[in-house]
Amino acid sequence: MSVVRREARRRWIIVAVALAVLVAVPAGIAAAPAGAERVPPLALRQRMLDSAGTAFQGYVETQGTVVLPDLPQLSDVAGLLGGTTSMRVWYASPGSWRVAVLDPVGERDTYRTTDGTYTWDFSRNLWTELTGEPAVRLPRAADLLPPELARRLLTDAGPGVPMRSLPGRRIAGVVAAGLRLMPADPDTTIRRVDLWADPQTGLPLRVDVSSAFTSRFLEVRRSAPPSSVLQPRASRTSGFVTTAQPDVVSALNTVAGASLPGSLAGRARVPGPAEAVAVYGTGLSRFVVVAVPGRLGERTLAAARDVVRSGMLTVLVTRPSRRTYLLAGFVTPQLLTRAQADLQ
Repeated sequence: MSVVRREARRRWIIVAVALAVLVAVPAGIAAAPAGAERVPPLALRQRMLDSAGTAFQGYVETQGTVVLPDLPQLSDVAGLLGGTTSMRVWYASPGSWRVAVLDPVGERDTYRTTDGTYTWDFSRNLWTELTGEPAVRLPRAADLLPPELARRLLTDAGPGVPMRSLPGRRIAGVVAAGLRLMPADPDTTIRRVDLWADPQTGLPLRVDVSSAFTSRFLEVRRSAPPSSVLQPRASRTSGFVTTAQPDVVSALNTVAGASLPGSLAGRARVPGPAEAVAVYGTGLSRFVVVAVPGRLGERTLAAARDVVRSGMLTVLVTRPSRRTYLLAGFVTPQLLTRAQADLQ
């Protein structure tokens, strides 16, 4: 090999090594343990629960493997829990925020203001004002943001759930403190919940639920968004309609004509305004029972007979007489089977 060829080869080896180092450095930084502030588990839990007043804005991605049966009226919820959802969020307070669900053809925005709730559908060029505050509603994208989801899980689990600290983790540029919940209730399918939050404000930044659902910030700014971003502004060319939010409770109470019992499977019924919709139990092993009326009940029964298990979620549809009942929760099939026996 000539001196020139040896020198050229040596230079290319140096370039290759340099490129390998440059590529490896970001991955190494991301994987390295972050030196987050050590916060005792109970203290970090309380900071997250108290973070509802913390303003923020950013970009969130959720990923889920919870596959719902093909039940009537649940296609939007199935998409949120069983796939990948990208969202932009601007949050000033519990009564002033905006969430934009992004898709390849546009976006669908929800605005919460002091005047009410509004939605904007880009593909249809349509604004909708939603009136009323129903006691029961289906989950929406905003419910799955890390802050909202973390606070809901912490509240449902209660202060007595076993927990421990997790190593710090860098999330969206923030060195976050970690907390793991380890439910001891044998009737829940949620075996662990991992949470990471800003140790100073308690703002939750990432939530992992039993490796079946993840909600995380990819970008975050811990500052209040401009007020102009939070105001719905319909243009002259866009459509505008006003509609009442679907009142599931009233509709089912009127149509189903059912009165659910005070306890099922040894779990007491949670007090509520509905007769045809009820929640039973406490903590993460709560489950819901819905008396489904008429043809909707027949379609529901056809879509999911007996017990359907999809990861953490268990759904049971039964028709002991002329009425169809849907039972669902992040609980074991055995618990819902016992509840079904009580309904019969």
